[in-house]
Amino acid sequence: MKDDQRLSRVERRKRELEQQELEASRLNGERSSDEPSNIEEPSNINEAWRQNRQGEGAPVQSEHPFLNEKSTDSSKPNYGTSKKRKKRMPRIPSFSKSKRKTSQSKSNHATQQPKPAKSPKQEVDHSSKPSNKRKRKWKGKVALLLILLLLVGGYVATSPFTFLIMGSDARVGESLSGSRTDSLQLMEFVPRSRTVQNVSIPRDTYTAIPCEPDRDGDKITHAFAYGGATCTVGAVEGLTDASVDGQVVITFESFMELIDLIGGVNVTATHSFSEKGFNQTYEYTEGVSYAMDGDMALAYARHRKSDTDGARSNRQTEVMTAVAEKLASPSGWTKIPATYRFMKEEMGLEMNVLQMASVGLTMISNPDVNKMQVEGQDAYINNVYYYEPLEESVQSIRDALDLSMWGTVR
Repeated sequence: MKDDQRLSRVERRKRELEQQELEASRLNGERSSDEPSNIEEPSNINEAWRQNRQGEGAPVQSEHPFLNEKSTDSSKPNYGTSKKRKKRMPRIPSFSKSKRKTSQSKSNHATQQPKPAKSPKQEVDHSSKPSNKRKRKWKGKVALLLILLLLVGGYVATSPFTFLIMGSDARVGESLSGSRTDSLQLMEFVPRSRTVQNVSIPRDTYTAIPCEPDRDGDKITHAFAYGGATCTVGAVEGLTDASVDGQVVITFESFMELIDLIGGVNVTATHSFSEKGFNQTYEYTEGVSYAMDGDMALAYARHRKSDTDGARSNRQTEVMTAVAEKLASPSGWTKIPATYRFMKEEMGLEMNVLQMASVGLTMISNPDVNKMQVEGQDAYINNVYYYEPLEESVQSIRDALDLSMWGTVR
């Protein structure tokens, strides 16, 4: 009975083994595509071992690992020998994890949204931020520089400006060389106080002449004949203690051309007389205003037969003031560039833009004109007539010209 039960149990185990072997063969068939075929599976080894043992007539149940009676659970296979066998077998690399990682990385890459590339405009904008800051700093510096220039320009333009007008007695067509000054007008413009100091210096005034160092003095009109405008400026500065900032030399011909260039001037006569011009004889009545062209204005400024040399200097000042007023008026602004070029080329004008602004600001403010003349007395030195200035008159002129930018005496 025991043998029958034993056989039946062996039969059962045999069937279970066969089923397991079928299952193992099926699994091996599925692995054959992934694993090398030269490696034998444990089930094939077990099958060969089993057949070898049966051929030898050895009892199957006592040698087969699954028929060991000492096993507590006959239904569970003994994995001890298989583990030892696996240690002896070479390690087969597995590609499943790498494939899984690759697929996961691909899926992650697919799901991960790519960062939008910056457009060239954005890149330019980001890169231009520092340059924009530099531009702002540069603009700020330029603005500061302009403000400083305006302040300096305003300061210079509102500072007192002394200007010397030298009227040569050279006739039309004659050269300036060797000519003398028929009149000398020293004008100081003070824009902030709206005043003009006008000093008339008679042509025969006796004073020291820089270009005549061997003599104690001479007529101031001779300074131009011996040393031109430079010598005349030095003689005027020595007499008045003033610093001459600008100058101009006027001849009869250039005087007429200047008046015609600006379209004539309006002058109110301060004396009644008649004077012959180049074109005709003109009659002037005191208190009457005349629209004068170049020829009429020259005849008015040259007359000195019926009054004094000082009165003639005043008339010359009246004409030059009318010229300045004409240029300072809105209708004369367009004529300023042409007038400046003409005076620069034909009259030897020495005056910069800021100095012109000083004159213009003063004249358009309807200034108070303080007319002065060097007072003196007749004198003969070596039987030569001179006009000897009085010390009191010279000192009062020096004090009047020594003004600050506010028009106050220094």
